[in-house]
Amino acid sequence: MSKVLEPEINPSKPMPKSVTSLVPYQRSQPRPQQARVRVLSLGIGIGIALTLAGIKLFSSSPPAAKAPASRAVTAAQGIAQSVTAAIVKYSPINRTLKATGTVAAFESVSVLAQVTGLQIRQILVDEGQFVRAGQVLAILDDSTQQAKLLQAQAAVVQAEARLAELQAGSRKEEISRARESLKRIGSEIAQAKSDLDLARKRVQRNETLEAEGAIAQDRLDEVLNDERNKRAILEQSQARLREAQQQLALLEAGPRREAIAQAAAQLAEAKASLQAARTELDRTRVVAPASGKIAKRNARVGQTTTSFSQTPLFEIIENGRLELHVKIPETQLAAIRPGQVVEISSDADGRLKLRGQVREIDPTVDPESRQATVKVELPQNGTLKPGMFLRAGIVTAASTSLTVPMGAILPQADGSAIAYRVKPDGTVKAQVVEIGEILPNQQVEIKQGLQAGERVVVKGAAYLKEGDRVAVASDL
Repeated sequence: MSKVLEPEINPSKPMPKSVTSLVPYQRSQPRPQQARVRVLSLGIGIGIALTLAGIKLFSSSPPAAKAPASRAVTAAQGIAQSVTAAIVKYSPINRTLKATGTVAAFESVSVLAQVTGLQIRQILVDEGQFVRAGQVLAILDDSTQQAKLLQAQAAVVQAEARLAELQAGSRKEEISRARESLKRIGSEIAQAKSDLDLARKRVQRNETLEAEGAIAQDRLDEVLNDERNKRAILEQSQARLREAQQQLALLEAGPRREAIAQAAAQLAEAKASLQAARTELDRTRVVAPASGKIAKRNARVGQTTTSFSQTPLFEIIENGRLELHVKIPETQLAAIRPGQVVEISSDADGRLKLRGQVREIDPTVDPESRQATVKVELPQNGTLKPGMFLRAGIVTAASTSLTVPMGAILPQADGSAIAYRVKPDGTVKAQVVEIGEILPNQQVEIKQGLQAGERVVVKGAAYLKEGDRVAVASDL
């Protein structure tokens, strides 16, 4: 270890000033290890102090704080700041009433099964599909209806044949057979008369013989009985003759009108039964009563149709037309009338921007909410669906008012707003303004504070103060 050499001091000789100043330091100098610790602590302390000073410097002097100084220098030097301005002008303004509503079908059609107790065999459409009036939506089991139809068709054929037979009249062959039968019966009558005459003569002879006692009474009785039999045969033949004559007369005259009318009535009844069978068969085809869009499908294959009061098989939006049902407080109903334009938007889809029209105002007000339903007709749009939530702005009035770009309005801490008006001498004046509605194209309505034709600063207004000089680069 090296030794620390201390300088020799002679009390009789004065020491140089530089040396004298060093002597106390060297005498009080600590050991090398303590010196290094103190030097290190001193360096750390200086670093921390510099860091804190830098943070304070930068936090207390942001770049924006230099702007007032720059403006002051510019104003002092008389240099005009370059800005963009706009002319205060009159613009058309639509007064709107903001509200919300729900999309609903303009006309909803429920499709029910017209035949109960039948199983659904096939479904031909699905939700979201457009259908035509009369288009088949589903098919039911029709085996029973098919059998009834065949039976009704056979009954019609039979009734038609019967009526045709009566209307055609008797055939020549039938009349010829009736006449031949009439002749044969006439021959039989002639033979019966001859037999009866013979029997009568025999009765007369035997009555004489019996009176003379030539024959017994029994023999006379036999002859009398034979005469009675011959008379009965003649009477039967005569009855048959009359019947044959009537039959021939009927055949020659043809069917009666009453018989033809009865046959015609039977045919009409058979045809009515056939039509009923066809109608019943047609009802096994569930068809669309109107053209439109299938909004809901409740039908399922294998399901059995129930009574008409149950859940419908399908719900159809007639012609796909939708409308917006908007709830409006009763205090604001006086400002709404049919035909007013309605601006429509959606919170879920910012791209949805539609324009509708007030179609109808519900004549009743809800006693609990004190609101009425205003129905707004919607344009055709594939993204709209029943039940969607939309926002509506009903244009209640149209007028003209002063407008400026929104960039010219500077909100203040106290809730007011100002605009920097460019004066003729090139300086600006902070003008307090009262604003109205926010308009499309980044315009705002000015109710008070500015006049038409005045020029206000738009770009660069945030860096101005009253009295600053400006140079208008361009007008918007």
